[in-house]
Amino acid sequence: MGERYFDDEQEISPQGLALLRRVLADLFRDQEGDSSQEEELGLARELVSLFKSGFRSEEELRAMAKRSRFLHQQDF
Repeated sequence: MGERYFDDEQEISPQGLALLRRVLADLFRDQEGDSSQEEELGLARELVSLFKSGFRSEEELRAMAKRSRFLHQQDF
């Protein structure tokens, strides 16, 4: 029942890539202002790292990535 972790040489499945793409698009759609290519690439790298670390659901990935320094967030 343990989670399967990736190493840097393993490929991410098409389903995994679709999940990452969906989460990335949702995160940038929800943020304020425009994002730069550097911010998008940085967040994509963080999402891949989180995925390879064992976070597999959209909810987990969003929650972890919302803390990213690559997102423009409003202070509430």
